[in-house]
Amino acid sequence: MSEIWKPLTRDTYKDWVATIISEASDRLSDWEIKFINDMEFILSSSRNLSQGQAEKLDELYARYTK
Repeated sequence: MSEIWKPLTRDTYKDWVATIISEASDRLSDWEIKFINDMEFILSSSRNLSQGQAEKLDELYARYTK
């Protein structure tokens, strides 16, 4: 049986978005820039990310940060 997904805190995701923007904005594709901007808007609107959105954000964070 697979594990049940447990989201991280909204503040964690906000930190990831801010870090990606500050460390990698010049290396992101057009799609990634739009995605990050969308995630920033969702999180600033006090909404939660879906599992898919959180997993993609995690992937980008791992790829583009130190």
